[in-house]
Formats: sequence, structure tokens, C-alpha cells
Amino acid sequence: MTDPRQNVAGVRFRNAGPIEYFHAAGMRLEVGESVIVETSRGPEVARVVIAPEQVVVNELGEDNLHPILRLATEDDLVHASDLAARAEELLPEARRLAEEAGLEGRVDRAEFTLDGERLTFLVSGEGAGGQREFSREAGRRWDVRASVRRIGARDRARLAGGYGICGRELCCSNWLETFPSVSIRLAKDQELPLNPEKISGLCGRLLCCLSYEEEGYKEMKKTLPRMGQRCSTPTGEGKVVGINVLRRQVTLNVGGQRIEVGDRDLGLVVRWDPSARNAEPPPSITREEAIAQGLIEPEEEPEPELQPVAAMPEAAPIELGRESADAPGRERSRPSRRRGRGRRGGGSRQDQQQQGDEAPKGRVFRRSSGNRPSGQPPGDSQSSGQPAASSGGDQPQGSGRRRRRRRRRRGGSGGGGNAAAGDS
Repeated sequence: MTDPRQNVAGVRFRNAGPIEYFHAAGMRLEVGESVIVETSRGPEVARVVIAPEQVVVNELGEDNLHPILRLATEDDLVHASDLAARAEELLPEARRLAEEAGLEGRVDRAEFTLDGERLTFLVSGEGAGGQREFSREAGRRWDVRASVRRIGARDRARLAGGYGICGRELCCSNWLETFPSVSIRLAKDQELPLNPEKISGLCGRLLCCLSYEEEGYKEMKKTLPRMGQRCSTPTGEGKVVGINVLRRQVTLNVGGQRIEVGDRDLGLVVRWDPSARNAEPPPSITREEAIAQGLIEPEEEPEPELQPVAAMPEAAPIELGRESADAPGRERSRPSRRRGRGRRGGGSRQDQQQQGDEAPKGRVFRRSSGNRPSGQPPGDSQSSGQPAASSGGDQPQGSGRRRRRRRRRRGGSGGGGNAAAGDS
């Protein structure tokens, strides 16, 4: 008796369409061969993807299957290609007819059967208004039996094709046979941003690839504590406040501080009871034991505290306008031309050099007024025996004041002399 499984073959009508099973009628078929099958719409060309010997279980029964008529010849393939090109050319006119007939939705594709007697329009969109009127007008226009078949947004993306956000061809138009069930829960479990633009495909629905890694995420989460789980650590008991599944990293709240624990310390340093979220965590090892076992690194020795620098002794008070002769321990500073210029009431450069030699060691701050008291230090302009104007451009501030004083004295004395001469 012939095995019923040897009379069943699986075929596809397009590259990434669903697999449909047909009765092989004892034909020896190989994967990849083109055959002519009988469908409810009429004869069509299909490609064998499952040979009769590869069917494991026949749950459909031979009585419920349409037969495979014969192997497709080269003429059949050329004729099918001509019919597909003809169906593509009539799409613009079919869309105009659909608009006139009030058809709800968009005509995305048209398909002829191999005998050319039946034309099927694939229409996407909700609603069924205008289908009968459109079928009647289309059948009259092209002298065929026209019908309308509704498709969803995912089927429309499969027909149109394209590339996804991953940069590869759409799975539905390349290899995906059936559309998986995808919900927003998958995006939440994978901690993806709940942004419709980032988790939706070209069809406007959730990405089918969200279902590919769901099982992997479930397996990895079994080895990690759950959100809110109580865990024991060497520094005390903590609570899980964040989980990174791909990195196998857990964020704990221990004593008000957030601590990130990597895969190396999970299960050894950080311990938890997987049976219940609120169960008492197992006792944790001490820090010394963890360091001895190499689970955590020892703490670094604290850096020595910086000792404050001893305050320098206060300098002896310096009177304004004179140097402090009793300032011990001060080194003699090199006379600077800039400091000489900035001094008020200073003498010439020669006097400054002489003053630098006679001054006590160290930096001495000098501030002079117009009239110096007695006991002026050497190098002062008044005691040097040279007029103030001899400093030239080296002492612009002090020399300017002295000039103004001389003008006042001359003006006063000159005025008195003139008055006396007039009286005489």
C-alpha cells in the first residue's frame, strides 16, 4: 500500500508566500521544480518547496487537496510572464475604474490565471463598499471574470517589497512564510523605546523581528533577578532597580546608593532567592571572604592627607615711604627697572642702583609721599642732591608732581616780586 505522505507536496506561488499543499498524484517531484496546479481560481504556476518524500505528517488528507496537474514547460513560464506584464499595465486604468465605482481601498495588484480567463484584484484598506460594481465594470472592460480579494497592511508590504531599518530586504518579501503575532509586550520585555516610529515597519505595524528574540530574552531573564527583588551583597541588603539583559548587568539600591553589578559578580557576590520576589535573600559572604576568593577587588589604600603648609612668619611692619632696616632673613632682590618706574619719588637709575646695594636683603615695599620725613634712606631724590627733573622719563609720576609744586612756588614768589617792584 502506498504511503499517503508520498502523495503530498508543498508549493509556493510567490517568493515569500505561504506554503500550500497539493496532491502529487504519484509524481516524482524535486524541490525547485515549477508545476501547474489546479486552484479554486483556475490553473496557476507554482514552485515546489517540499518534495513528497519530505512530508513528515499528512494531517490534511488526500481528499481535501487540489491536484498537481503536470510539470511546467518553458512555454508555460513564458506565457505566465506575459500575463503578469499585462496585469501590471492595466493597473492605472483599474484604479480609475475603482474610483468611479466607489471602491473603498487601493488596488495594489492584479493577477491572471494561467488560462487568462480570470482576473483577481488585490485591494488593501478597510471597508467593502463598491466591490460588486467594480468587478462588473472590470469584467466588462477586459472580458474576463473579475473578482476582488482584500489584503492587510502586512500583505501589501510583502507585495511592494523594500528594505527595513536594519538595511536588509524585508523579511515578509524575502523568506517569511506567515506573519507572527506581535504585541507591545514584546517591546517592553526587550526594553525598547516605545516610539511607534522606531518599533514599526514599513507596513505601519509592529516589527515582525520583535518575535525573533523573545525566546532568547526569556531564557536570559531566568538567570537574572527580577525588578524589585531583594538581594544580599557584602555591603548589605539591596533591591533591584534596573536590569540590562544583554549585558547581564543589574543595578541595585544599597543603603540609598545605586550600585551596578556585572555578570562576574552575579550569583556569587550578589545572591537572591529566585522562588519569590519578597523572599528573604540567602546570606551573603563577607567582604574579606569575597576578596580571598577573588570575587571582588580589595579596596585601594587611602591616599595620605595633605598636611597644611606651615604659615610663614609675619614680616616686620614697614613704614610707608621708607625701608625696614630691621627685617632679618631677607635676601637682596635684584633691582628691577619696572619697580623703579613704579616707585613714587624715586631718583635716577644710578641712585636706584646705589639704593639696591645699601638696602636690606629681601623684597622691600616702598611708598613715598611728596614730603619725606627726616631720616630718609639713601637713594631718595631729595637726599641724592640731584633735582627731581633729572630722573627724566624713569619717574613720570613723582617728577610730574614735583613740577606742579615748583610752578606753584614760582608763581607765588613771582607774584610777590612783581608787586614789590610796582610799589617801588
